[in-house]
Amino acid sequence: MVMKNKTVMALAALALGGAATAAIAAGASVKVEATPTAAETAALRHALGKDYAEMAPFTVGHADLNGDHKPDLVFRTGNSDYCGSGGCATSALLATASGYGVKSIDLAYSASDLIVMPAAHKGMHDVRFDGGDHLFVWSGTAYR
Repeated sequence: MVMKNKTVMALAALALGGAATAAIAAGASVKVEATPTAAETAALRHALGKDYAEMAPFTVGHADLNGDHKPDLVFRTGNSDYCGSGGCATSALLATASGYGVKSIDLAYSASDLIVMPAAHKGMHDVRFDGGDHLFVWSGTAYR
């Protein structure tokens, strides 16, 4: 298990050094429509465990949610079982020094671009979805 974790983290670190080198600045619109890289897929599989197979396929985008200047992985399921009238389940994995964290952060059901707001609460930027009027604020444990 330790070797698997190191491999996943190494692959995720490659992803951070690759196409997603620039963190999206606060206030920018983040498109969640790219195909995940192999490293991002490995990070998603690791973080979601058995739920990965049920939720796949995924699209991804990158944004700096916690202000550390590292591109966090924003992902959206494409499985209709995880979609509703407002869109599909959208979540994030925070970037770490060695890849991505293993606990996903639920954002909302949406089909729109994510907008990272300049204001932050308890270490995380507020977010909203393009066209939406609800501002999601970090409570310290979840976006509400």
